[in-house]
Formats: sequence, C-alpha cells, structure tokens
Amino acid sequence: SQNKRYIFTEPQNMAEVIRANISRPYLLRLALVSLFSFGLAFWCIYDGWVTYPAQRIRAIKYIELLDTSLSKIRPDADKAARSLAATLSPKQWSRSRWSQEMESVLLARRNASTSEQNKYFLQLTWLYLNIPAEPTDKVNDADRFRLRSTIRKTLVKIFSEPEEYSTTKNDAIARTTNNFNATWDVVCEENRWPKEYPGEPKNPYAIDQQFYMAAGIVPFSLFFLVMLLRNRGAWVEGSEDGLRNSRGDHLVFEEIKQFDKKRWDKKGIAKVHYLTGNSNKIFLLDDCNYDYQPIRTIVRLVESKIQPDQIIGGDPEPPIKENEEAAS
Repeated sequence: SQNKRYIFTEPQNMAEVIRANISRPYLLRLALVSLFSFGLAFWCIYDGWVTYPAQRIRAIKYIELLDTSLSKIRPDADKAARSLAATLSPKQWSRSRWSQEMESVLLARRNASTSEQNKYFLQLTWLYLNIPAEPTDKVNDADRFRLRSTIRKTLVKIFSEPEEYSTTKNDAIARTTNNFNATWDVVCEENRWPKEYPGEPKNPYAIDQQFYMAAGIVPFSLFFLVMLLRNRGAWVEGSEDGLRNSRGDHLVFEEIKQFDKKRWDKKGIAKVHYLTGNSNKIFLLDDCNYDYQPIRTIVRLVESKIQPDQIIGGDPEPPIKENEEAAS
C-alpha cells in the first residue's frame, strides 16, 4: 500500500504541544565566536595603539645608535672598500649597481673565514653609510629602504654574536659592537625597554592596518552578539492548532502550501511555505539550532497534516510504528 500512516499521541483533554527550545550548544557557539572576534579586534587596536608605536620608537632608536656607532669607523671602512669605489663613486651608482655590489659582499662574507669577517664587515659598513640619504634619479626611496634593511640585518646579526666574527679585541667588529652595546644597554635601562633587537620599525601603514582590521572585525563580532541576544529564549511550538514561534510567527496547517525538505537530510533544515492573508511566508524548522528530537517530532506533525504531494525536496519521515510508540 502507498498510503503512509503518521501516528501522534494525544494527551487527555487537549492537543499535545510540542516545544523545541533553542539549542544551548548553538548559543554557546555564538557566544564563543563573538567573544573571540571581539578579543581579536581588541588585540588589533592594542597593537595599533600601543605595541606597534612602542616598537617603532625602540627600533628607530636602535637604528640611530647603530648608525652612530658605524660612523665612528668610517675611515676604516673607506680603506677596506677602496676597490668598490675604484671605478665609480657610489653617488653615481644605479639601482642595479647597488644591488650587485651588496650581493657580492654579502656572498663573499658568507663564504669567508673568521679571520676575513672584519674586512667584509667594514665593506658592508661602507656600503651602508654611503646609501643616499635622500631619493635620487638613480635610487628611489623604496630602493634605499631595501638596501639599508638588507645590509642592516647582516650587521645586526654580527652585533648580536660578535664573538663568532671577531678575532681580536681591537678589530672593527669588537670596537663597534662594544661601543654600541654599552650605549644601547644604557638607553634600554633608562626607558625600561627589553635589550633584544626590536626588529625593523613598523611603518605607519602597518600601524594603520591594525585599526582597519579591527574595523572589519567589529561588525562581524556585533552580528554574532546580536544573533546571540536575539535567540536567547527562542522556541518553536507545534500542536494540533498549528505552528508558532517566539518571534510571533504562527500558522494553521490549512495555510501550508509546500513543505520544503531540500536541506533536511544534510542540514536538518526544513521550510514551511504558507500563505497568510495575501502574504507568502516561510516558517523555519531547524534541528541543529533547536532541540533535535522535538523539531523532528514537529516535522512529523506537519507531514501528518498535509498532502504527500505538498512535500518537496525529500521524502516524508518514516512512520512511527505502533509498538515503538508504545515503548516510548
């Protein structure tokens, strides 16, 4: 037989009311996502307001002291780098010439013995000190930043481990690093800064970007917070009189046009399409966001009150066997 039988128990003296409350795990997920995203936004604001500006101040001071320490060995650097400027003054170097000379010295230093490190340290110092202070027609601002940053990273590495590159207490590496470290320690103690290398200065764009990120995250956080507040105490009810929910939607079964189950098997979402007055509306049944079993019972109730051809996108729920119902 193709006839499907749906069995619902009726309490004495009145129609049974099936109530599905909003799921606590669903509310918890909303709360956690909102809390996490608010925390992330606060972190971005704190970085942009406090951490990054403070790091920028420390890093700029570090570079200032580094430049001062290196300038004290300029005469030694000039002597060590005579071969580099033999054919053309660095003021006349093109961007490609600067890159070529820098890469050549960096490669030679990596392959050099410890006894040769002082020579290449002086050559790097010479290159670093001769990078144009202002943009020119041959070297633009981005080139200057790249050259200084690349050379500075190697110099900082030498400064952090001078014993691995210095051979005597009086060579340029030892004298420069000792002078720098003594000055940097004093500055750090006066300002209560950590003595570690602060890294390259955060540029203004990186600081502004933290606020842009926070501005993008806050609406996302507010959305989930509003969803949490809106759904607290939410419920859906079904009875012989029809369906209703905590938002004020209600319908009688005679108003149902279609029962859409396209997303029921995979997502646990079913849509009741109904006509009230002259308006087409949708009543949502969701067994993920509401109590699972009551929603499924309401789905059976709806299917028992409509014609089979009104159910689209899926099959009706299997009928409850009488012996199973008696056992429950």
